[in-house]
Amino acid sequence: MNRNFTILGLSIVMLTCMSCADKYVIEGTTSQYFLDGTVAYIKQFEIGSDDVDFLAIDSCEVLHGKFDMTGALDSVMMVRLYMGNENFPMVLEPGKVTISIADNIVKIEGTELNERLYTFLTQRDSLKIMYDDLPNRESKMYLDGYSQQEIFNILGEEEMRLQHEVDRLETQFVKDNYYNVLGVTWFLRLCYEARDYYGFVTTTPQIDEIYMQAPDVFKRNKMVASYMSQVDN
Repeated sequence: MNRNFTILGLSIVMLTCMSCADKYVIEGTTSQYFLDGTVAYIKQFEIGSDDVDFLAIDSCEVLHGKFDMTGALDSVMMVRLYMGNENFPMVLEPGKVTISIADNIVKIEGTELNERLYTFLTQRDSLKIMYDDLPNRESKMYLDGYSQQEIFNILGEEEMRLQHEVDRLETQFVKDNYYNVLGVTWFLRLCYEARDYYGFVTTTPQIDEIYMQAPDVFKRNKMVASYMSQVDN
């Protein structure tokens, strides 16, 4: 066998594999009939110091409850899928992602980071549902004859427990993803939530814990570095 031909063949195979690895494939279905004929968008969001800019990356028409997108990918990025009045977070990364949407319930799976993201979001949403149900529990306890002090003691403790669980879940999620886009994105979400709540750029004990234990590559991220430098100033 010709050696040059063998090397050439291997090179073509390697280039082909590299090309496949740098492509994303999105296969989606929805049971919401009113979305037929609308356009689904994938948009990357970049959070700046003063505004949020949404950059369209890809789009397709929803036909008969199905939508598909394929494209080249230079780097893994955090994006949102826009359909009608709804939008959902996802990671655009090499490989095939399957998306199922029914009654505003979205299921995104098929690639590693999307699996991590939606496992986390499912756990967080479960805690948030219990947290948001506390006012209903308060009303029921009044009807059941509990005193105001008893309600305060019981539900106050429950509120603190749930908030602690959410904080611990978020903190661990960022730490587990220090080296990828999920960790940076959720950390910045916590930062901007703190800024919006207090009205100025600041941190919280949760943010400080995450940042102090973060590796240098995380701290050098330009958006992380920009936010934390504003805190220092």
